[in-house]
Amino acid sequence: MTALTARIHRPGWLAPTGVGLLGLSALGLLAVLDPEQRAAVFPTCPFRALTGLDCPGCGGTRAVYALLQGDLPLALDHNAFAVLVTLPLLIGAWALWLAAGVGLRARPPTLTPRVTYWLVAVITVFWIVRNLPIEPLARLGSTAAGA
Repeated sequence: MTALTARIHRPGWLAPTGVGLLGLSALGLLAVLDPEQRAAVFPTCPFRALTGLDCPGCGGTRAVYALLQGDLPLALDHNAFAVLVTLPLLIGAWALWLAAGVGLRARPPTLTPRVTYWLVAVITVFWIVRNLPIEPLARLGSTAAGA
């Protein structure tokens, strides 16, 4: 190992730990700032502002806030996809990344083209279905005017 590579070598756990700490900090901030009461702090969804329709992420911030307050039904009402799919995938990918970084026999997550196509398809279907004015599908829409 040369002097240059010794200087730039970072332990494998450093990046996932840093990302985890940033995520926890953001969650801590969100836990005390209600997105419905502090609309100036949280940006409005540009897609919703232009079209009046929900994008796949609309209600995601409010859903995480509701989860932090222990209100699962309200979180699901704001954005079921974020609660049931996005958050578990993000947490699982982060955990695998950290496990690989500390030397456990875990492969860091990779998005293959096939998985990417499926994710795009599922997100697109959710995007369309949540905007249909048909019961019970209309319940998938975000319940408040923000994103």
